[in-house]
Amino acid sequence: MFILSRTNDNETHSKKWILGYGLLFWLITRILAVILLLACTAIYNSFGINPEKLTSFGGDPANVKSVFSFGYGFMVILLIAPVLEECIFRLGLSFKKWHISIAAAAIPAYMLFQGIGRIPLPEVLILAGAAIMAFCIIYFLTSQKFWDRQKQRYFKQTVWLTSIAFGLIHLIAFSNHSLILLPYMLCVITVPFLAGCAITYYRLNLGFWWGVGLHIFNNLPAIVMMSAL
Repeated sequence: MFILSRTNDNETHSKKWILGYGLLFWLITRILAVILLLACTAIYNSFGINPEKLTSFGGDPANVKSVFSFGYGFMVILLIAPVLEECIFRLGLSFKKWHISIAAAAIPAYMLFQGIGRIPLPEVLILAGAAIMAFCIIYFLTSQKFWDRQKQRYFKQTVWLTSIAFGLIHLIAFSNHSLILLPYMLCVITVPFLAGCAITYYRLNLGFWWGVGLHIFNNLPAIVMMSAL
């Protein structure tokens, strides 16, 4: 049974078991994803194409470090990004009205955060207003009974769709996009997709902040790479 289908392990297993299972899945799938990526890169190289030089995940690390201080990068990668991304993709899996309201508001809030210092004031105000409006529309114009019905109908589909969306959204992190690089990019994002599956497992069986904790743990290698530059 795939980990995304294990939505009620908290009813039959202890917290320690769930923690261990989630970490084991994270570790094994990380190794498998790396093997897949190495095989994909070897196939590209056999055709005289070096995908690692044509595009890089997360942009050029040296450029990122030159634009943002290490302290700011640490705060973003290990604190702000995990919390906002978990709000967007997994907070609403409870199907509680106020959780879904926050999740909807987190989308323009994340866009606002990404553009701080680089977008003009009118756009800042528009995004801030969109976040407030998104929260108010869902919180005040829908009922908890409505979301309870949606959970009964679409819970499993939502778990899968949000996990797939979490993986695919990382396509925007590449420095260059082209059809010839798409297989390589899809192999790269298997890492965040599978990590997101483990995070979803924690979120559903242990709670939202356990998912945030695993997300932070998953982002630690990025901080190590930044500090090594």
